[in-house]
Amino acid sequence: MASDSLSQRKAQLDKEEREHLEDVVTEMRERVEDNVEFQLTQKGLDDEPEDVDELDEETQTLAEAIDLEGVDGHTWDEAFEQYVTGVGYTIVNRLAALRCMEVRDFIDREVTTFKENGLTPAAEPLTDGTEDFLLEDEAIRQAYYDACDRLAEEIEILFDRSSAYSLIDPDDDTFEELCGMLDEVPDEVWRADDVLGWVYEYYNRPIVEDLDDQNTLAP
Repeated sequence: MASDSLSQRKAQLDKEEREHLEDVVTEMRERVEDNVEFQLTQKGLDDEPEDVDELDEETQTLAEAIDLEGVDGHTWDEAFEQYVTGVGYTIVNRLAALRCMEVRDFIDREVTTFKENGLTPAAEPLTDGTEDFLLEDEAIRQAYYDACDRLAEEIEILFDRSSAYSLIDPDDDTFEELCGMLDEVPDEVWRADDVLGWVYEYYNRPIVEDLDDQNTLAP
């Protein structure tokens, strides 16, 4: 396709582009993890439930997902933190991958770009009766879900909405803020062959640095 021609693609990002991308990914990580943690806390899962069976079905499923993170003697707090990180990473990596495909015209209607009317291009047909009739926030979310479900057939792990890390979505305001942060990165950067590798590294860098610190302090 014209917009994905070799002349418009970059093989690798330069130092300045990488540093800017790192700043954006760091900001996205902080925003999304704060929101995920808030949602889990609202459900009372910041502390280990005394009786999981007494929880409603949705909260019970979340509690089980957190518990699965508690391997090798990890406490509930540690498992909770790891689960928040896993959910946040899935969301950010998914949005970044969507943006990469959008700027390369692999997706007909963008789901991560907001127009002046407050809608994404993919959401517009869901609000005007062309394809459906949903309220704006519902349409934006449904368009995002639809894109993920279509892509899950080819890229199952990243876009599978039935995975444990997909049990929580960012709320509407957070979703729009995250997409706005994607806008801070030029399209030419999203076209680079190595951009998603850098997103992965920058999101997980605090984890690696924390492990290095722990190993340094260990007797």
